[in-house]
Amino acid sequence: MEPSAKSATRPTPAGKRRVLVITPEPLPLPEQATTGAGLRAWGLAMGLRARGFDAVVASCNVAFADVYLSGQLLLPDYVRMFQRHRVDLLLDTVKPEVVILQHWGMAHEVPELDVPLVIDLAGPHLLERHFWGSPDLLRDAEAKLAALRRADFVVCSGRYQRHYFYAWLVLAGFDLRQSQVPIIPFSVPPRDQLPSGGDRERHSFVYGGMLLAWQDPSRALRIVVDEIEHAGQGRLHIYTGVHPVLDASANHLAELTNDLRGHSCVEFHGIVPFHKLLEEYSRYEVALDLMAWNPERELAFTTRTMIYLACGLPVIHNDFSEVAELLRQHGGGWTVSPDDEAGLRRLCRAILHDECELAPARAAALALAEKFTWEKTIEPLAQFCEAPYFRAEKAKALLRVERLDTELNLERERRVAAEAELARLRGKALVKLASRLSGAKRLLAPVVKAVMWPIALAIEWLLLRQSRPR
Repeated sequence: MEPSAKSATRPTPAGKRRVLVITPEPLPLPEQATTGAGLRAWGLAMGLRARGFDAVVASCNVAFADVYLSGQLLLPDYVRMFQRHRVDLLLDTVKPEVVILQHWGMAHEVPELDVPLVIDLAGPHLLERHFWGSPDLLRDAEAKLAALRRADFVVCSGRYQRHYFYAWLVLAGFDLRQSQVPIIPFSVPPRDQLPSGGDRERHSFVYGGMLLAWQDPSRALRIVVDEIEHAGQGRLHIYTGVHPVLDASANHLAELTNDLRGHSCVEFHGIVPFHKLLEEYSRYEVALDLMAWNPERELAFTTRTMIYLACGLPVIHNDFSEVAELLRQHGGGWTVSPDDEAGLRRLCRAILHDECELAPARAAALALAEKFTWEKTIEPLAQFCEAPYFRAEKAKALLRVERLDTELNLERERRVAAEAELARLRGKALVKLASRLSGAKRLLAPVVKAVMWPIALAIEWLLLRQSRPR
């Protein structure tokens, strides 16, 4: 149903609207580990707050650390905790004028809204589910289309993935002759909110992020460890583990982590709170973000890479993504094919033997990250929130789907009625007898054949006798 015009024109001064960002992911709060999606939701909310909006960010209660659940630490006034099945209570409490969903997965749990809905498409989530092993991608696709049909405005995080979303949006009823799909890249905190840095550990490499089924850094990590051991100096620091709410690793990297634990030059730190992670990243020299190619990795605008750059870490990155283009244009790291073992080994040796100038690469990394701070990248979403509107073609798309759903439900009712009538008929005595006789066909067939042959021969004899001339 199209929301009323009254709800779309609330008398709130532009730039001071209350905006609610919803995510099921853990947020980067003190003493709490976070995820890429949690950082994305936080960046959207902080970018809007930097532009003067009364932006509130909310996450499910299961995504908060015990110190917040127990009340030992209090949440900032712009952060909310809610039960996933009671999004309606969250909406009643916050009373937003715009609702932003960080991705589409929770859309079916959001009740009908009388304010515009924004969906942030920050990555090819169906491809993630594919690599994770979703049992029913067709149903996932239906849920995605149902979510997009409800959206008044969408944003995504990169040019590559925008091409991926075009077809989905057309299928969901967007008129791309009139609608645009603005890009808000994954964004980082302003420089004054990041650790200042200091002395860095010589010849140190770092790899961080969740263990996820659609990411495979195993070959690159093994090569780096091999080169460190061959050089007799250097160390690899690993900050990784399973998702703090839902393990999405499919256990496919268990063998890798077990192997790496056997090397003295490798140190595992696990998953640590975000503020601590930033501090520790700022102590190392080079970040590793080189993964095997797959369609999801090609489309992703990678969170961990931007965090590395913001911490002054030149990054060894793949050569096939949009972020790789940025590194080639602006510096801040090296792009390598994940299949180029010789090239990766040469680069590692140059770093380990001080044949590679890291200071200019570090300065370029910081300069590149500065272009992607959240108060700069938020512009397309800020413009929408300043003057929110309902998408004109949304009501038509929703009514069409509602009609199709009605027709489908009618056919289901007819099928149920037919099945009930068939069950009633099967209960009749004559139908039961016919069913039993039908089952006895094979047993009776030899008997019927033995009886019918003599009868057939007798009939033939009589016909021949009658046909003889007298």
